[in-house]
Amino acid sequence: MAAVAGMLASCSSTVEGTASPGGPPDLEATLSVPVPGLRPVDPPPPPWQLCTTAPGTRTPRLDPALGEPVAVGHAAEGMTLHAYAWATSAPMVAEAILGQAEMEAPDCASAPPPADADPGARITRSVDDWTGSGWTGVTIRTEVSGPDPAVGESRLVRSDEVVVLVVLEADGSDPDLRPIDDLLAAVAARLG
Repeated sequence: MAAVAGMLASCSSTVEGTASPGGPPDLEATLSVPVPGLRPVDPPPPPWQLCTTAPGTRTPRLDPALGEPVAVGHAAEGMTLHAYAWATSAPMVAEAILGQAEMEAPDCASAPPPADADPGARITRSVDDWTGSGWTGVTIRTEVSGPDPAVGESRLVRSDEVVVLVVLEADGSDPDLRPIDDLLAAVAARLG
């Protein structure tokens, strides 16, 4: 962990806005892909915490050295999908950022139910490795059962020097989560 922290600290001045020798990818154009069934909306600021955790447990966070992301939002009735992307200075920097997040993400499963949760609700959270469409990273899924069921999924992934966080929230006990896969596949295709 100290080695990863040292690598991140040594790279933090170059993470913002630069990429490999070919120049940084145009993340704004890359992220502006249509998502079937969803309309464009303004995204909120990035969630720098990957999740909430139980008291006394360290909260997994995105590395602040990433700087401000390029962001897009999509929505439909009962569903929102927000994506945030950063171009790091090199693939090894993106790998170190993901490595740190993957090491801390299992603590997300320790979260207690929120204080404002419906008394009949049951909240479960799982953390798993995720790979698809040329991306590799971690997915954090929160499922709420009870009178108002919902599913939330966050994926923090990387491909080469690009890091992407996708956050999906959907109503219902078994919502269609394909839009998160569709978005990541379309972004990967544009990155080439």
